[in-house]
Amino acid sequence: MAATPLPPDIQVIAAPLLIGYLLNWGLYGALAVQVYIYYMAFPNDRLAIKSLVAIVFTLETLQSVLVAHDAYNDYARGFGNLNTLGSAQLEWLSVPILSGIISCTVQIFFAYRISVLSKSRAALIVISLIALTQGISAIVQGIQACILGNFAKLQKEAFASCTVWLVGSAVCDIIIAVCMSYYLSRMNTRFRATKMLVNKLIHLSIETGTMTATFATIDIILFITFPNNSYHATVALTLAKLYSNTLILIFNSRLRIIGGRDTTQSTELMELNIASTSSSRTKNGGSQLTVGNSLAVNVSREMMRDYTINDDLNTTKASNSAADMSKDLALKNV
Repeated sequence: MAATPLPPDIQVIAAPLLIGYLLNWGLYGALAVQVYIYYMAFPNDRLAIKSLVAIVFTLETLQSVLVAHDAYNDYARGFGNLNTLGSAQLEWLSVPILSGIISCTVQIFFAYRISVLSKSRAALIVISLIALTQGISAIVQGIQACILGNFAKLQKEAFASCTVWLVGSAVCDIIIAVCMSYYLSRMNTRFRATKMLVNKLIHLSIETGTMTATFATIDIILFITFPNNSYHATVALTLAKLYSNTLILIFNSRLRIIGGRDTTQSTELMELNIASTSSSRTKNGGSQLTVGNSLAVNVSREMMRDYTINDDLNTTKASNSAADMSKDLALKNV
């Protein structure tokens, strides 16, 4: 079939997809680096956490491969063909379906963490229901896109499913950010290192939740405002990668660089002027610091399991200064 003549505003059609493809692969590179750092830094995390990271990274790899396939067809094999450029190709799978599955998985994970923090299942149920609703809507839109096979038709026929998907994602992210910040802020402590870690988690929760909610909101605004253009595709192609990078970023926030800017704990250790210290592994994958042969402090490397602070050191006999240091360091499963 002969190629359709190119219109003078071809950049309006081609540019959003091209930018989206580039951003998708750029964010995949950032994700790959984060995953590598995670597995190198935290080999003793629980199997469930490591499996979650592996599953998310596998899905993201699949999405990037599908995106590369569509980019090749659009700008190489079908270069200059508007029919190819307007075709949904494999984006019905790579964008709505995979994005919905990944975002739903990440949101339910944070819902579980919030339920542990709050010691209530109410937040878990509410957030999980919203996450499942938006995830199912994304899958429905993907099926509609596969049947229609054209972006122009998709924006008219799949308006409801796309709206529920993106609005649900934004609402869920905002709820997660607010709940995480609220429950973390209630963890009162007079120890500086503990307070710094809690504040860091609050900042990360607000920043990452706001970012994903903002991008989902921008996507739905572009989708509604420009029904005859594919401007929203630029944002839609990045949503899944933003959720994945957010998840791994939270895990890697436990990482400490020796000699880096965050030197609170190392400074406190130096001030104690302890004569003898030794370190050994514990059965939960963390480290055990023995101070002066009389005090053992467990420092776990795992992801703030249940986000609780371990105060089980009250039975340990030590000097007052060493006891204060132990409570500062004893963040269970950070």
